[in-house]
Amino acid sequence: MRGLFFLLFIVFISCSGSTYNCGEIDRKYEKDGGYFFALALTSGKKEGGKVYGDVSVDKTTYLLKKVGDEYCSEE
Repeated sequence: MRGLFFLLFIVFISCSGSTYNCGEIDRKYEKDGGYFFALALTSGKKEGGKVYGDVSVDKTTYLLKKVGDEYCSEE
């Protein structure tokens, strides 16, 4: 399971600066006192499959957003 999160983190980092900054919240989780969303990222293009990534959020955002909501990370 840790390997999956690491892989998702690497994918998310490698997408920084690209068009992948918004996505649908696929899952919410807490780890080591932090709050995270697992996102199905979108690029606005219809080609290719989904890209998944994890993003760290503050507690207020974590509590306000629900699975299925759209979330955009601030860059």
